[in-house]
Amino acid sequence: MESEQKEGPMIELNEDNLFLLEEILETAARKSGESISKMVGTSVQTDILNMYTNPINLVEKEIEKEILGVIIYSELKEGDGGISLFVMDESSAVKLSAELLGKNDGESEELGEDERSALREIGNILLGNFLAELGDYFNIPIMHTPPELEHDMIGVYLDNLLNYSENVENNAMISEVILDAHGVGVKGRYILLPSNALTEDFVENLF
Repeated sequence: MESEQKEGPMIELNEDNLFLLEEILETAARKSGESISKMVGTSVQTDILNMYTNPINLVEKEIEKEILGVIIYSELKEGDGGISLFVMDESSAVKLSAELLGKNDGESEELGEDERSALREIGNILLGNFLAELGDYFNIPIMHTPPELEHDMIGVYLDNLLNYSENVENNAMISEVILDAHGVGVKGRYILLPSNALTEDFVENLF
């Protein structure tokens, strides 16, 4: 649904706050990624990539618009709202779904309904664990909607999402955390786009 982005007050994020937020977000992603580690039997590494205060910068600076991939998308229902995503290129999505379905013989080269179902399930676990870790740290309940799966050009999808969503505001903090499952060839990104109000809640509960 098309809507204009809402203007909100600028959020003051000083260097110390940003550093601590990065540490918390990376830790939440690492703990969430452990669920993949157990399922595919390999180590998982996470690292904070970037943080932004302008949603458009994420797409313009970091995402190649025509890379085909899988976007697992969930809206935040509590904690004042926002959006959480787990994003993979198509190759990673195919490899991960093959591992989850036990198709390790290289025969699976496309994303059929079984593969999509497996990815939605792991996306629900990844996003749920990620948000639960954040909620525990900040003592804020962060419930989310059942994840939706889109098989699309990642940059185009995110560009449309940021331009037309009512849940992302101009000055919200945005974090991007990468996940790498060694030996499996699976890489993904957690992207958290909290509303201004949720970002303010994070900052107020940092210490």
